[in-house]
Amino acid sequence: MKGTPDSKAAALRRRTVGAWVAYDMALHGYSLMIPGVAYAVYFTSFVAADTGQSDLWWSVGVALSMLLAGGLAPWVGAMADVGGRRRSWLTAATLLCAAATALLAGVGRGDVLAGLAFFVLAQAGATLAGSLYNAYLPTIAGPTGASGLSGLAWGLSYLGGIACFLLCLPFTQGGIGGGHAAVFANAFLVTGAFVLMVGLPAVALLSAAPASGAAGARAAPYARVWATVKSWRHEREVPRFLLAYYLVNDAVVTVIFFTAVMLKQTFGLEVQEILLLSLAFQAVAIPSTVFFGWLGGRWSERGAIYVTLLMWLAVLGLMFHAQGRAGAIAIALALGLVLGSTQALFRSLFVTMVPQGRESEYFGFHALVGRASSALGPLFFGIVSAATGSQRVAMASLGLFFIAGGVVLAFVKLPAPTRQP
Repeated sequence: MKGTPDSKAAALRRRTVGAWVAYDMALHGYSLMIPGVAYAVYFTSFVAADTGQSDLWWSVGVALSMLLAGGLAPWVGAMADVGGRRRSWLTAATLLCAAATALLAGVGRGDVLAGLAFFVLAQAGATLAGSLYNAYLPTIAGPTGASGLSGLAWGLSYLGGIACFLLCLPFTQGGIGGGHAAVFANAFLVTGAFVLMVGLPAVALLSAAPASGAAGARAAPYARVWATVKSWRHEREVPRFLLAYYLVNDAVVTVIFFTAVMLKQTFGLEVQEILLLSLAFQAVAIPSTVFFGWLGGRWSERGAIYVTLLMWLAVLGLMFHAQGRAGAIAIALALGLVLGSTQALFRSLFVTMVPQGRESEYFGFHALVGRASSALGPLFFGIVSAATGSQRVAMASLGLFFIAGGVVLAFVKLPAPTRQP
């Protein structure tokens, strides 16, 4: 007996949702092993170790990847929408990320430029893929289910990080020193294969987006961005809010990219220990993010943000003063309390400021400038670290971004009442 149209539609939606969540797992496996821990440590402590400026080189790579992805995002999004080619572009971005990640396995000591070039391509591919992947959310979740589905994917994506970590474990458990660097680098081949084996089947199960009816407008994404900027002469609260967010986001992104490097070089932890700490961090981040989301809804989103900003200052103080392995564990757990929480609260608060019917326009601008603005913090960290010779001082200096963002946020007039995303 054939299924009814309703049952077929339900089955198709379950398949699509499953594929969408699976793709998030692929991206999270990449994020943990490449920019998060393994390659970040490999590059700074081995590839660029002889330069004496490994932090600065790493910050340049991070900044370039952000600028490249940010500059391409509107154009890629427009090309994906016109003609309904989102799935094709997502496939291309996935292949770019996987191929460049695999090429990292051939980067040896002193190959600084090659190591940076392959990383920039891999990170740009991952960022563009994430943007195209997120564009499916409104379609598959509907008008009322986006928050729940996004949270589900966020939580389950950590399983992808754990799976990729376990697959790489035979190569990373010996560390980088003692002639093990070549074996360790095989983890990058495994990570590239993981992105392909999990990501591509997921993409194949996603639907091809319908062609846009506004091809002329979509084909000029940068003109639309400029039109949005000009309209803010009459909507000044939005750029004020975005300035506050970007100041905080600069610091958050920098912490993401440099914590593993600091734990290796300043605290003397081995890569395997850092990877295990990253798993502990993720276990704390899930319930903490859920709690602060609840707190923002029950009390005040801006008030909850200020709580996390104060916690951030305490975390940076801990990173400045903490010593030994006990200090490193405390840092990982403390970061789990605030990292996802701050980002989720800013996202939900921004939703309250977006004019109805202009969500795509505003979040498109958010994606473009968010990537570009994220280049400032890593460069700032690299410069301070190089100038002072201390990663602790460089981390502590990020408190300026959190304080400045909090001050700007205080002058933003928020709509009342605040609505949930």
